Parts: sequence; structure tokens; C-alpha cells
Amino acid sequence: MKPLSWLHGLLLLATLHATPMPGHAQERINPFAGDAQAARLGEDLFGRNCQQCHNSRGKGGKGPQLVRGAWGPEGANSDAYMFQTITNGRPNTQMGGFAGALSETEIWQIVTFLRAESQRVKAADRQRADDVPTW
Repeated sequence: MKPLSWLHGLLLLATLHATPMPGHAQERINPFAGDAQAARLGEDLFGRNCQQCHNSRGKGGKGPQLVRGAWGPEGANSDAYMFQTITNGRPNTQMGGFAGALSETEIWQIVTFLRAESQRVKAADRQRADDVPTW
């Protein structure tokens, strides 16, 4: 009976390790991170699917801005979290999920665009700060 118990324990451990904990985004890696072509495709997809709430280039409107703060460079929200949010939506908000309307590839392209745009915004903000005269 011990070999069966040992095997059962091993299978249970493997199952628990492979199952994401409730409420936690399974960390997935953006397959298009840094890909300029994917960002251009994501920009078009964003314009057709997201702009009406998040304004042009993700700067915020009816929905929150997506290029600064927690969503921006070094922000708290990872690419995997952004992917999960676009895919499944956000409960108790107007953000619905796009899993039925967009493919995983298209969602990753949108994430890639937003990351590229957030880097562009960060650089522009830094440039503006450098241009301010110090008296």
C-alpha cells in the first residue's frame, strides 16, 4: 500500500503545482514583447476595440488610462495581468472580456502596442521634464 500512497501523493503534488491559485493570474510570457510589427497590428486592433473607452493611444477616457501608473512601464500590472484583463474583463466594471471577439494573438498584440506606447509616453514625459527651465 505504501507505493500507492507515495504515487498518490506525487500525483496530488503535481496537480496542485500545475493548477493556478484562484484569483491569481497565471504568469504567461508575452510572445510579442518588443516586436514592432506586432505593436503596429496591436495599435490597429486597439483603435477598433478599445479606443472608444480608453481614448486614443490608451490615454484614458471613460475607461482608465493604460500607459502610465500601474499599467505603464515598471507598473504593478504585468503583461500577463493585462492579457487576462482583456481576455476575461473586470468584474463589477464596464470592462467586458474579449475572449470571444479577439484571438489570443490579437490580445497579445494589443498588450504589445500598449507597452510600446507606454515607453513612448515615458520618453516624451522625460523630454518635457528636461525642457523645463530651472531658475
